[in-house]
Amino acid sequence: MTQTDISKPIAIGLMFTATALLCGHACADSTAPPPAFIEAASKPLPTVKRNLHPSETIDEYRDRIEEMEAEQGAYGAGIDEQLMGLGVALQKDGNHEEAISEFRRAMLINRVNEGLYSLNQVPMIERMINSQIALNQWQDANDNQEYLYWLYVRNYGEDDPRMLPVIDHLSRWHLQAYVDEKGGSLFEHLISATNLYEMAVDIITKNFGANDLRLVDALRGLKATNYYLATYKGEPQEPVVVNAGFAPGGNDFDSPRRTQLDQYRMNSFSSGKDAISRIVDVYNKNPQSPPAASAKAKVELGDWYMMFNKWHSARETYGEAYQALWDNGATNQEINDIFGRPAALPALPMLEEDRDALAHSYVTVSYDVTAFGKARNIQILKSQPDSSVSIRSRVRNVLKRAKFRPRFENGEPVDTVGIVQRFVFE
Repeated sequence: MTQTDISKPIAIGLMFTATALLCGHACADSTAPPPAFIEAASKPLPTVKRNLHPSETIDEYRDRIEEMEAEQGAYGAGIDEQLMGLGVALQKDGNHEEAISEFRRAMLINRVNEGLYSLNQVPMIERMINSQIALNQWQDANDNQEYLYWLYVRNYGEDDPRMLPVIDHLSRWHLQAYVDEKGGSLFEHLISATNLYEMAVDIITKNFGANDLRLVDALRGLKATNYYLATYKGEPQEPVVVNAGFAPGGNDFDSPRRTQLDQYRMNSFSSGKDAISRIVDVYNKNPQSPPAASAKAKVELGDWYMMFNKWHSARETYGEAYQALWDNGATNQEINDIFGRPAALPALPMLEEDRDALAHSYVTVSYDVTAFGKARNIQILKSQPDSSVSIRSRVRNVLKRAKFRPRFENGEPVDTVGIVQRFVFE
């Protein structure tokens, strides 16, 4: 299905931008030695002065490197920059394996000349990560993301505000890895992302105060990770444990890892609720908050209650948010955008219109949403291909399980009849 499989929808309020990779222990001991492989990839270098074919550019870099090595030795200053250029040229030519090798050489020379913790390694590491992604070398790319984090910690310290962009990047990396099921343990992705967002909240609070608007993104990240923890159903190939006991071969299922997972999942509702409540509080207390931001955040809190089947709390919170929107000068259009139609929680990949729909499998469905946020009277209007029973069943089952923020009129939830939407499958 387009975007994300409807069986694992994206948590509200968070946009994922990172490509999927694993960094399982990014929050572990920052003084530990770096991984055995130090890899790289991202910022483009200046182009060569004249237009050359890729092979000519590669040959020029190699000739220049040979000249410099003959003059200065294998670790001469500046050779790392030439190796970086060579790696980029190889990367553009699709030769990722050799590009990775040249980036490694560049890093080694940089560390010899500038020290183990030189931040001038960063572009080399980022470039290497790009090539590893292209080669589906997820674990190697993960190791390099972990090394990047370690490198910044060695330069700045864990509590330095300059770590915030690094933490944000790595957190999103983990979440995207979870959504795309890339890399190692999906559970470890979630734990790492949760720990990193908590770290960001602590850094911002200590350095900028408890009501700084920068807290909002980190708190929304915590909301997302706690939603995923609450809905986590195990690794894709992990056997389902029906009864407590022992696995074949004597491995106790009640391992520290499973105990940790159970603890995180048990706390996921309250942790997510606390994160959203703090967003409301930050907006309330910060005079630079956008108009009606606190009221809109309270809608998020109502959504959270609804997703966890706490209808009475959701209804009360929605009512407070609806009134607060009026009191804080929200326009009719803003209020209608939030409460004028049912909203799937979290957002389902449903498309009203799709220009390329005929090129895909799709199901057009009609349904009602009750004032209690439940889909009723589900009817399949059309599907492509007509004979596909599986996608019809899939859409029907998703809607039966889905929760919705109901439509509101005059501050009260009401039924909505005859919603028509389209699910588009790849």
